[in-house]
Amino acid sequence: MKKSTFQSEDEEVIDIKSMILKNIHHWKLFAVSFFVFMTIALLYNRYYPKTYSASTSILVSDDNSYNSPDILGDLQLFGDNVNINNEKGILKSFSLVKRTLKKSGDQISYHYSGRLRSIDIFDNSPFKIYIDYDHQQLINTKFFISILSEDEFLIRVEGSSDNFFDLKNENYIKKFTKEEFTYEEKFSFNEWVESEFFKFRVEKNNFDLFKNLGWDSYFFNIYSLDELTKRFQKRISINEMEKDASLLKVSLSGNNPSKITQFLDIYSEQYLQIGLDEKNKIALNTISFINDQLLTISDSLSSIEAKLEKFKLDNPKIALSQKDYGTFFQLEELEREKAVIELNNKYYLSLKSYLLKNDDIKNIVAPSAMGINDPLLNTLINELSKLYSEIEVITINTKEKHPAYQSLLTKIKNTKLKLLENIENIINSSEISLNDINDRILNYDEIINNLPKNERLLVNIQRKYNINESTYNFLLEKRAEAAIAKAGNVADHQIVDKARLDSREPIYPKTKIVFAFALFIAFILPLSYVILTNIFNDKIFDYKDLEKSTDLPIIGSILHNEKNTNLVAIKNPKSSISEAFRSIRTNIQYLASDKDKKIICLTSSISGEGKTFCSMNLASIFALTGNKTILIGADMRKPKIFDDFNLKNEEGLSTLLIKNAKLKDVIQQTAIDDLDVILSGPTPPNPSELLEKKEMIELIQNLQKDYKFIIMDTPPVGLVTDGLILMKHSDVNLFIVRQAYTTKKMINKIDDLFNEKNIKNLNLIINDVNFNSRNYGYDYGYGYGSFGYGYYEEDSKDDYKSIFNFFKPKNKS
Repeated sequence: MKKSTFQSEDEEVIDIKSMILKNIHHWKLFAVSFFVFMTIALLYNRYYPKTYSASTSILVSDDNSYNSPDILGDLQLFGDNVNINNEKGILKSFSLVKRTLKKSGDQISYHYSGRLRSIDIFDNSPFKIYIDYDHQQLINTKFFISILSEDEFLIRVEGSSDNFFDLKNENYIKKFTKEEFTYEEKFSFNEWVESEFFKFRVEKNNFDLFKNLGWDSYFFNIYSLDELTKRFQKRISINEMEKDASLLKVSLSGNNPSKITQFLDIYSEQYLQIGLDEKNKIALNTISFINDQLLTISDSLSSIEAKLEKFKLDNPKIALSQKDYGTFFQLEELEREKAVIELNNKYYLSLKSYLLKNDDIKNIVAPSAMGINDPLLNTLINELSKLYSEIEVITINTKEKHPAYQSLLTKIKNTKLKLLENIENIINSSEISLNDINDRILNYDEIINNLPKNERLLVNIQRKYNINESTYNFLLEKRAEAAIAKAGNVADHQIVDKARLDSREPIYPKTKIVFAFALFIAFILPLSYVILTNIFNDKIFDYKDLEKSTDLPIIGSILHNEKNTNLVAIKNPKSSISEAFRSIRTNIQYLASDKDKKIICLTSSISGEGKTFCSMNLASIFALTGNKTILIGADMRKPKIFDDFNLKNEEGLSTLLIKNAKLKDVIQQTAIDDLDVILSGPTPPNPSELLEKKEMIELIQNLQKDYKFIIMDTPPVGLVTDGLILMKHSDVNLFIVRQAYTTKKMINKIDDLFNEKNIKNLNLIINDVNFNSRNYGYDYGYGYGSFGYGYYEEDSKDDYKSIFNFFKPKNKS
């Protein structure tokens, strides 16, 4: 029979206060949680490796404004604006990061080996490692070095054959079986440390620093350059500093500030150098091509020059007439034009051969460098260059089977076919021009063939000499232009800010955030525990829990028993528990007030709620007033009373009801005046049937003649029906509820007893109230306030310890 009332705002405030007070005993749980998590946070902040962030800014030029001389512009393969996304891809590229790592020496890491953590001593190592790249090495393994003196050190390593590596070829050395080994040996500095597993040399470095700090234990690691490159790639981030701007911020995180700033400086310099090398490569390829042509022409020119000198020495008086010289001049112009076409044809054939043999255009010679200004040819080469740049960028994060990658391959293939077709057309067109020039040359040759022999010979020699000299001078001029272009080349991009730390504080762990998170967890975990405990715990904890579950009256509360006896009312008459039973005794006088003699029945929902304890002490309290009282142990299934009264349980209620004993034989006197006891006797097979016999009713009627109060300790009604049989004959029925033991579901059975079973005069007693476990009595006291906190002289201070002692073990009541 639950209450169904609307609470006022005041009642809600009281509920909140009650809830807080009810759970305040959990303060130690919060204290322990705060201590544990704050300690973890402190240790985490202290010993977890600090991660710092450094950055550099690079201006990516979107034009060729730095190449101001016109001659330099002629050597550009393409002059369109730079794609900022392509540049970001180049900055994140594997090749650039690997090139930087080779330059920075980060392939070997140096650490001081501390007791609780290691420290990266990248720029403060007392030694340096020099690797023999022709020998297999042990990578990803700690080599421990203990410095013994200024001349000697001890090296120790535990390794596995899984980490044998060829650093030169970047390949793991596979073994048929896995080998584990330990190596330990003394060496001198600058001496080769060699075994079948590794080979390197240890040289002194900042040795004075080592002596000042007193460090003597270190370790170093050797890494695969390819694997290390992949790690650095993941740690590098590239972002545009402003929208629609070509200013990029390159950031890198790491444990050593000096290490990451040095890496970024070298990294940005290498990025500029790569761009400069690409520009210089055009000039170098042009110079190389021209030098090959000059070698051929130089030999021819020297040979013809020697012939011309000899001929003039042999024929000093021979000279060409004005008419003959005009013919010679026109022929020479045709020959010069023919030489240029043939030179260009050599370039076209070379370009065609390169495109057929290679999948890039890195070593191509710019057409403009040879004085060729074919718009379509330049456009196609420009387009092909862009496509190769795009495919280099896309391969960073895309697999070869990706549709975007395959699409680019198709575009490159089609563009290359167009370019080859264009070159073939140019060559064919050149052949036509050459045929026309050759026909015209033949006409002039016929005129010259009509000259006298010596004049004809002079014309031919002079003509060949002039042609070769003109071609030679042309090539020298182009080579000089390419050399000037190379000398004047500067990087298209520039470093705006050198690398520096973004903050002196580490980006991880964030000390304040770690502490804040620890505080949050330290609070939320115990709070969650308390909330879930309250939600899922179905136990009765205080007066309010019981009051909300039923309308039955509560006539008293019994404090937790910390005495060494269950007969508290007799052996500790001045204790607060004894006073509580007196209060209950007083309240019982108002129940069934029309009857002078009363039958009182005590029961509970399940075993262990203290009904026997309450029965003995309540009977003792009635007897202390001089009223004849008898206690009946009606719980024949689990008898207990005899032990506390030091009586024998050979005969009792069970033997009486089966007529194996007489009433006078089963009534036993106790050490307490006016208190007698009928024990339960031997356990019968059918307790319920015995209690329903008429002999039980006759027993009660006979006892009422001599006793004013009959107290019956019955079995739990939640388990068996024995108690219900007796409760129908009693004047006052007391249901024992134990704090933090009886469940709210069991309270429903009390309502059933009252409503369905027609049990009258049913009242509740709360047993085992413990101030230390819950704030039970602060707003409840029946007849004696808050149980006289510290008032009763027999109550020691231990009986009322504050909530701070809630861990103390409790005795069951």
